[in-house]
Amino acid sequence: MTITVETSTLGNGLRVVSERVPGLRSSAVGVWFGVGARDERPDQAGASHFLEHLLFKGTQTRTARAVAEAIDGVGGDMNAFTAREYTAFYTRVPAASQAMATSLLFDVIANPALRSSDVDAERLVIGEELVAALDTPDDLVHISLYEALFDGHPLGREVLGAESTIASMNATDIAAFHRRWYRPANMVVAASGAIDHDELMASVDEAFGALEPGEVPKRTAPAALDKATVAGELPVEQLHVALGWRGLPHDHDDRFAFAIANQILGGSPSSRLFQDIREERALAYTVFSSTSSYADSGSATLYAATSAARSTELLGALDEAVRRFVDDGATAREVDLARRGFEGSVLLGLEDSGSRMHRLGSNLLLRDSVGDIDRWLERLRAVTVDEVNEVIRTVWGSVPVRSFVGSGRALYDAVA
Repeated sequence: MTITVETSTLGNGLRVVSERVPGLRSSAVGVWFGVGARDERPDQAGASHFLEHLLFKGTQTRTARAVAEAIDGVGGDMNAFTAREYTAFYTRVPAASQAMATSLLFDVIANPALRSSDVDAERLVIGEELVAALDTPDDLVHISLYEALFDGHPLGREVLGAESTIASMNATDIAAFHRRWYRPANMVVAASGAIDHDELMASVDEAFGALEPGEVPKRTAPAALDKATVAGELPVEQLHVALGWRGLPHDHDDRFAFAIANQILGGSPSSRLFQDIREERALAYTVFSSTSSYADSGSATLYAATSAARSTELLGALDEAVRRFVDDGATAREVDLARRGFEGSVLLGLEDSGSRMHRLGSNLLLRDSVGDIDRWLERLRAVTVDEVNEVIRTVWGSVPVRSFVGSGRALYDAVA
C-alpha cells in the first residue's frame, strides 16, 4: 500500500497537508489554529472555547440544524476541541461525502454567524459546563493543580474560562477574537483518507485564499515554580489527590524518554502505580499519571482517589511510589515494555483516518514538520534506560505541587 503525503502553502501562509491512504473508505479533514487558552488576555479567559461552541451555531447561510443534519445524514462526525495552545475543528465522513463535509467545515470556520442571541444562549451552556467541572471532584482537583503549577501564568488558567469572563464577553468581543487569530499565518488544514490533494487545495483556496495572513501569538515562558499545596472542599466521600511537576516542552530532545517514563509510572494497567496502588493494595479504583507538553514548558501529573478512612494510607503509598521511581529508576525490562506499548498504541491509531489527520495537523502546527512515522519509531526505539532515568530524576525528582479535594478530617489531614 502506497501512502502519499503532500504539503502545500497558499500565498498568504496557510499550510495544507494531506495524506492519501488507499483502501480507506473514510476521510477526515481538520482545521487547526495556533491559539488557545494561554493566548487569551485575562478578560478574554475562555474565548477560544466559547468560539469553539459558537462556530457550530450556524453560518451566514446555514442554520445550526442544517449543519448538524448534513453531517448526521451521512453518518459522519463534526466536532472541535480547545487546548492551551491550539484549537481544532474537524469532520470525519464516508469518502463519498468528503467534498460536502469539507465545504461545510470551511464555511463554519470562515463565515460564522456569531449572532448575539447565539452568544447569550451558548453562554448559559458553557456556564453549566464550567459549573459541572467545578462540581466534579476529579475535574476540580486538576483545575486547582494547574493553577498552582503555573501560578500567575496563562498556562495555569482553566480552558473553559471563568464565570466572570464568560458572563462579560459579547458577540463583538468574540468576533474580534475570531478576526484576529483565525488567520492563515496561524492556521493548518490537514486531511487523511480518500483525499485528492489538488481538490483539497482548491477548496482551501476558495474558502481562505483571500484572507490577509494575520499574526501568530507571542508567548512568554512561565517563571520558576513556587511549590504549593492547594485544597478545595466539596461534600464528597472520597479524598481526591493530584500531584504535579513541571515537565518538558514538546520539542525537547528527551520527549521520547519523557513519554516512556510516564508509561512506566502510571500510563497503563501494567504501570507501577496501577499495579501497586490498585492491584496490590486495593487503595483506589482509579489511579494514573499523565504528561502534557507546550512550546516552552510542560507538566507531569498523577491522580488517585480513595475513601476518607484510607486517605492517609493512599498519600503515603503515592509518595513512596514516586520516591522509589526517582531513587531506583526504571529497569531495562520496564523501559522495553513501556516503549513497545507506547509504539503499539501509536500504530493502532494509524488505522483510523481521524487519528492520522490529528497526527499530521498537530505536527505541522506545533513543529512545522509533518514527521515521518518510520523516523519517529526509530527515535522511540533508540531511547536508552539511562535517558529515561535521567528524565525521571529531572522531572519527578523535585518536590511536587499538591492538590486535594474532599471534605472533613481527611481533607484537613492531607493539607496539614
